[in-house]
Amino acid sequence: MGEGWPVLGTTLVVGTTFGVVARQSGLQPLEIAGMSIFVFAGASQFAMVQLLSEKAPTAIVIASVLFINLRHLLMATSLRAQVQALPLVGRLVAAFFLTDESFAMATGHFRRGGRSLAYYFVFAVSLYVLWNLATLAGVAIGGAIGDPRRFGVDFAITATFIGIVVLAIRRPADIVIAIAAALVAGGLALAGASTIAVITAGALAPLIAVFARR
Repeated sequence: MGEGWPVLGTTLVVGTTFGVVARQSGLQPLEIAGMSIFVFAGASQFAMVQLLSEKAPTAIVIASVLFINLRHLLMATSLRAQVQALPLVGRLVAAFFLTDESFAMATGHFRRGGRSLAYYFVFAVSLYVLWNLATLAGVAIGGAIGDPRRFGVDFAITATFIGIVVLAIRRPADIVIAIAAALVAGGLALAGASTIAVITAGALAPLIAVFARR
């Protein structure tokens, strides 16, 4: 679990940023805390804040969050072999705590030969607790620090995943897959299709892997 501390540290930074941005957008503390407790998905929560601040219809907010979170279906499918032995309640709990970070760390753990699901649950639950504490800290800080994104903290999560991907590379084919997926996601994001960038890259990555390893 030692390799997880940088990711958990980033969670504190991004979670605090979310709390500050949400409070500055006019949302009430209970609303902000409820997002982190029940939604627990950073990208979706930031999108919700933006949409709610723009007075978007409730249906649009819900549809946007569901669409952004479609990538969780891909992640859950990838981890199915590891969690299928759990009872239904255990699988539902694992699904609730599933995030990009916990998926990336668990995948790295299993690829290194790890088999214990304790690794996943300890990391995922720790992430949940820290995210919620950071959210509350951000709410408390409020507008005292102005726009936190001017410090570049919005790039923190991207930097974290770059590090995770680099550490996960084991073969030359992995480099090809990582670069190809990054180009697809980056190209879609620059084209204005950021909501489907990760989903598309995640769906194409397995296909790229098949051809790259042949």
